[in-house]
Amino acid sequence: MYRIGDLELRRVERLFRDGGLFRYGRTGECERFEASWAKHLGVKYARMTTSGTSALYCALVGLKVGPGDEVIVPACTYMATALAVLAAGAIPVVADVDESITLCAEDVERRLSPHTKAIIPVHMWGLPCNMKALMRVARRHKLLVLEDACQAVGGAYEGRMLGSIGHAGAFSFNFYKNISSGEGGAFVTSNKAVFGRASVASDCCSFYWNPEQKKEDEQFAGQNFRAPEVSGAILNAQLRRLDGMLEKMGAHKRQLLEAGRAAGLTSIINNSLQHECASNLGFIFPHEASARAFADGLSGNGASGFLPIDTGRHVYTRWDPIMRKQGAHHPDMNPYNFPSNRKLNVTYTMDMCSDSLDIMSRAVLIPMHPDNTQARVRKMAEAIRKAADKRQ
Repeated sequence: MYRIGDLELRRVERLFRDGGLFRYGRTGECERFEASWAKHLGVKYARMTTSGTSALYCALVGLKVGPGDEVIVPACTYMATALAVLAAGAIPVVADVDESITLCAEDVERRLSPHTKAIIPVHMWGLPCNMKALMRVARRHKLLVLEDACQAVGGAYEGRMLGSIGHAGAFSFNFYKNISSGEGGAFVTSNKAVFGRASVASDCCSFYWNPEQKKEDEQFAGQNFRAPEVSGAILNAQLRRLDGMLEKMGAHKRQLLEAGRAAGLTSIINNSLQHECASNLGFIFPHEASARAFADGLSGNGASGFLPIDTGRHVYTRWDPIMRKQGAHHPDMNPYNFPSNRKLNVTYTMDMCSDSLDIMSRAVLIPMHPDNTQARVRKMAEAIRKAADKRQ
């Protein structure tokens, strides 16, 4: 959580005084945030959930993704992206990332099958995917696109907000995101039917709260991922901080990128440098040893960096339930055992995305922070220059 303070506290205190902790029966904090978030993104509909994972699941249900379907996910993303696919009854197929550390459109096309229904581009670590290339693949093969913008809240790609480019988008508002309510999420779309189905997935009685709606096709047995009004109150305050923070981080990232280039470093691919949320700056190296030497050099000079390969559940080889095909708590509920999924015949191996493992081992990401002062940024630039000299 970058910033939280009196602004959030006042909204929560007012909520407690009013006693309106349940989101229905009044126009409350959750509805206000949903309307504001939809407007901010330029989409028609937004619905808060309890997490980014539940937002992905609900969006998949809204898109009618389920048993018999394959969904392509990147080799570098938090495991929840693939788990959400399993929760919907579909099967995740893992594709390579390129040197943007995001989903490679060319590899997506190589891994398509007659059963592929959707792709989930993940704007990992605030780095936008090449959405132009991915949307071309999707249109060519009539695929659905669900943007996982959980780690890129508020970012954009070539002037369009992340999460608004595909058929639906999903966001996380947990502690580590650009705006946060501790935990939380939201799915967005401009398709009314997708929104209706996804809303039932997020709230098993969503149609009950609007009894005039008589839509039996949307009255299936959903779950309960309703967000509390407290989360809405916090996020309404957080949203007022977002643009200023991202603008500052963007300026810092571009300044440090130039420092790196002057030191002879090679940047990772930045698909939309002027529009992204700039959560992380990245450099790519010829081999892992030079990447580690650079990262070690940063920490010795008052800065910090990390190799994506070291981030555990963000690397497909560490998705233990996926690699074991243990897709549910009971064998009869495991999508890998569903009769309608047997024809998919998806296999997982530790080296199935070896190009991604290579890239993640040779990249170093440096986190940005909106509270960094110019003095701090200059110190980071000097650390980058010194660490560049330690490359092997």
